[in-house]
Amino acid sequence: MTVGALVKWLEERAPLRYQESYDNSGLLVGDSEMHITGVLCTLDTDVEVLREAVARGCNVVLSHHPIIFKGLKRLTGGTVAERTVAFAVRNDIALYAGHTNWDSISGGVSYSLARRLGIQQPRVMMPRRNELLQLVVYVPTDFATSVVEAAFSAGAGHLGNYDECHFTSEGTGTFRPLEGSNPYSGTKGVREVAQEQRLEFVVPAALKSRVRDAVWQAHPYEEVAHSWISLENSWSDLGYGAVGDLREPVCLGDFIARTAKHLGADSVRYSTADLNRMVQRIAVCGGSGAEFIGAAAETGAEVYVTGDAKYHGFQDTPGGIVLVDVGHGESEQPFIEDWAEAIRSEFVTFAVLISGSDNRPVRTYLNHG
Repeated sequence: MTVGALVKWLEERAPLRYQESYDNSGLLVGDSEMHITGVLCTLDTDVEVLREAVARGCNVVLSHHPIIFKGLKRLTGGTVAERTVAFAVRNDIALYAGHTNWDSISGGVSYSLARRLGIQQPRVMMPRRNELLQLVVYVPTDFATSVVEAAFSAGAGHLGNYDECHFTSEGTGTFRPLEGSNPYSGTKGVREVAQEQRLEFVVPAALKSRVRDAVWQAHPYEEVAHSWISLENSWSDLGYGAVGDLREPVCLGDFIARTAKHLGADSVRYSTADLNRMVQRIAVCGGSGAEFIGAAAETGAEVYVTGDAKYHGFQDTPGGIVLVDVGHGESEQPFIEDWAEAIRSEFVTFAVLISGSDNRPVRTYLNHG
């Protein structure tokens, strides 16, 4: 099993095009042809984590946060990033980061947080727009079924909780093969008439090439009549945050206490003195999501759980939504555990471990006095 094969699997689920422009997700250090001895999953990478990887027989470290955000100009050991990258190179350790691309997908970072807090059937809180295409392709009736199946197998026709979605209409097509052509049917220089179907699919923009290749391979014509249309529709499978309902209403104070316990948070900040109110609809966003509180309120959520909220963000929250700050890393740690389990379920030729190193960059002093 090679690093490249693992990277391919990861990026099929969270394509790099979904990351923010400032981000640096992907394979940061290492040879894609290197064979994997073990994988260590962590929120942050540093030398302590890499020493742990060596001790536990892992030559791949997967982190949520990239150790390299901006270009490194030297490797003199002057920064944590320089020391970490140099150690990885010396010890043949591949470093991979899955950051805002995994923040952005259905089933990603915020979904892990939502499930940990008991939110039922979470959905994307803030869907993205302009990420969907419509593929229209014309195909002879006898080949319509095989082309449809090829499109579905490549990822076309997926809408929220439904897949294998498409539209078909019957019609008549004409064409005239010219010199140099190699027609599937018909005679050069003669206009032909064919019974065809117009097939329409919704396709995520990231899958355009894969769907095109699959459809073209299944299509009998030398020249495939088709069009790609950009859609402004929001896409329920892509975007930041997650929102859903608890199984039943609970007291806010109990919810906050339970949240702290489930996430191992030393402290939790919140925006109301009324802890006796009953709440059920909860929105979450792993990491630094305080800026999205307006989107959370628009979903009808009564509570918004995230990290890195500023002081004034707790004042005059939109719609009276309760802002709960559990900490940046604490809100993302459930994803690391789910990430490791997903990789274990797919690959059985190497161990997938979770780092036990306590390298939290932010610590909390508990004043018991």
